[in-house]
Amino acid sequence: MAYWVGITGGSASGKTFLLEALKKALDGLPVTFLSTDHYYKDLDKQPRTPDGKVNFDQPEALDREKLYHDLVALREGRPVQQREYTFNQPGRAPRMLTFEPAPLLVAEGLFLFYWPEVRELFDLRLFVEAEEPYRFLRRLERDQAERGYPPDLITHQYLTQVLPAYKQFVAPLKQYAHLVVQNSYGDLRPSLRVLVDHLKAAAQAAATLQG
Repeated sequence: MAYWVGITGGSASGKTFLLEALKKALDGLPVTFLSTDHYYKDLDKQPRTPDGKVNFDQPEALDREKLYHDLVALREGRPVQQREYTFNQPGRAPRMLTFEPAPLLVAEGLFLFYWPEVRELFDLRLFVEAEEPYRFLRRLERDQAERGYPPDLITHQYLTQVLPAYKQFVAPLKQYAHLVVQNSYGDLRPSLRVLVDHLKAAAQAAATLQG
């Protein structure tokens, strides 16, 4: 029986950082890593604000049905494919990603615990929590460096979309978490050590049962 770990939290709280750190720490083990970022709908299908602007910070921005279908397939031992999401960078051609079933799966995403049928697939649910100023500053730095957005756009988007969505949709998901990982001070090493030890043991146990 595979062991599944889900990670959620606010935008720029450290979800992806934690996922990437786990990738490095668990290198060589049979683990599948998945981000729900790749399940954003195409731009023409995205929800929009009253003034016509695209709003990615809504649960309906994600393809719920495809995400659930693929997760169920992985649970059943079947590989799945999903087109890479390139964060509105028109010059970057998306790849077709293949996710293989494995004894251990680690997934992260803003709304990963929002839908009950998706949430209940995970054996261990983590909520990464960071205080408001830290999330905004990290988002500002990330979106300038990685996505080329100007500071005034990032700030406006954060105040009118990201923060309201966090309060309405994401913060309540903490009630479904088995563990809350504090990341206000940018040092995830203590939490990471505990998680790595736990996941190594879980991967070994799952592989033994499958064998």
